[in-house]
Amino acid sequence: MAQMNLLEKVKNDIGRQNLLEPGAKIIVGVSGGADSVCLLKVLLELKNEFGTELLAVHVNHGLRGEEADRDQDFVVDLCREWSVPVRVYSVNIKKLSEKLGISEEEAGRTARYRIMENVRQKAYFDLIAVAHNRDDQAETVMMNILRGSGIDGICGIPAKRDRIIRPLLNISREEIEKYLNENKISFCTDSSNKGVEYTRNRIRNELFPRIRELFEVDPVNQLVRLSKLALEDREFLEDTAKRLYDDIVVSDTGEVVLSAAGLRSLSDAMLKRIIRIAWERISSSRKNLEAVHVERIADLCRSGHTGQEVCLPKGFTAVISYDRLIFKKRGKKISRPFSYPVIREGRTMVYEVNGALDSKVLSREEFMEKGYQEKTKENSLVQFFDLDRLGNGAEIRSRREGDRIRPYAGKAGEKGHTVGEKKLKEYFIDKKIPADERDMIPLVALGNRVAWIIGMRTSDEFRAREDTKNIWMLSWCNFRSGGE
Repeated sequence: MAQMNLLEKVKNDIGRQNLLEPGAKIIVGVSGGADSVCLLKVLLELKNEFGTELLAVHVNHGLRGEEADRDQDFVVDLCREWSVPVRVYSVNIKKLSEKLGISEEEAGRTARYRIMENVRQKAYFDLIAVAHNRDDQAETVMMNILRGSGIDGICGIPAKRDRIIRPLLNISREEIEKYLNENKISFCTDSSNKGVEYTRNRIRNELFPRIRELFEVDPVNQLVRLSKLALEDREFLEDTAKRLYDDIVVSDTGEVVLSAAGLRSLSDAMLKRIIRIAWERISSSRKNLEAVHVERIADLCRSGHTGQEVCLPKGFTAVISYDRLIFKKRGKKISRPFSYPVIREGRTMVYEVNGALDSKVLSREEFMEKGYQEKTKENSLVQFFDLDRLGNGAEIRSRREGDRIRPYAGKAGEKGHTVGEKKLKEYFIDKKIPADERDMIPLVALGNRVAWIIGMRTSDEFRAREDTKNIWMLSWCNFRSGGE
């Protein structure tokens, strides 16, 4: 009876949320853990009813030695027993983490999705199914709350986004394990899930049990309910923003041009949502645009003058021109050697690369109030430094012989870690930056110590930390040819 209950629940969710069409060809991510084994089994049980075709994909991260190899062998044997074709891939996640400057957890997630999407495209499959469950949803919402996310973060994980579906999102971890045990289906246990190295593990293994003990409520149920309510509100706000966007947009073919006057007439909530819609139109994705970018574009719209710009990720810029807010691609610039002392507060012009460095000193209170405490991505054109470490004698300049950097390499749990000091030349070689482009990359440096390779990497030596009192916000912007 329990088996039918779970199967019916998943089947109803698939229909209610329109997760797949009959005859769909589905890539199934299978780690060997309880969730992914349950997902594979459920989709196999529903295969005939929906007329689907399944292909399992397993990614070995190479982080847990013999245990990871055991999981791989288990998945291969299980798929053979269930007559499901399987493809196995190995990735050096530790190396990928260092290369991308992100945590091993994030690098593993990035690698899995990239591999599954590559397989999906090459095999001409329709969807990718992953095994996030109800508990994962609650943990994600809590993580986003702790990071200071807005309503979008509180909505948590979507049941369907693009080609990715999550059929088990409404099923609890307890239901999954009960289903497997009652049907005598074995699965692997990842020992790293029991630790507290990662934020998610601390929420799962320390925070949630403590909440249950102190308040006698189940945080999973409360947070899942919160996410559903937030999703209803977000859908209303998003529909409203799309209608307003249609009224304000002047053109969105090639460049996206909006009426700045129209934007200024809106509430902050609508203004920022329309900025994100414009970003999606120009970049084909909502990814990479951070809260700090949205805030700066909003400020530009409210008080900017013709020619003022905000530089955005992926080579884009937002510029004010005669009461029009324009999102466009930046042109490539040519440079020659340059060096300027960084103005403590204000704008340092760098004419050789047709750009400028804006600087502003923030107190810890201002920093927290603005919500900038969430980690800024390494490729962001806005970064935060310790003024007391960097502010006296910093330059904005091109590279010099003897330059060195101690690259910041993302998170290990909650604590930043570095990958060791290296010559700037070696860094450029490792990143495969062509030699003729290296002089075009502006640097913020103190002596021969590089604090920021603009648009690429910061130094752990100068970054703002939890105990930093005076925070130096530095923002880089490229101008159009012909001046500001």
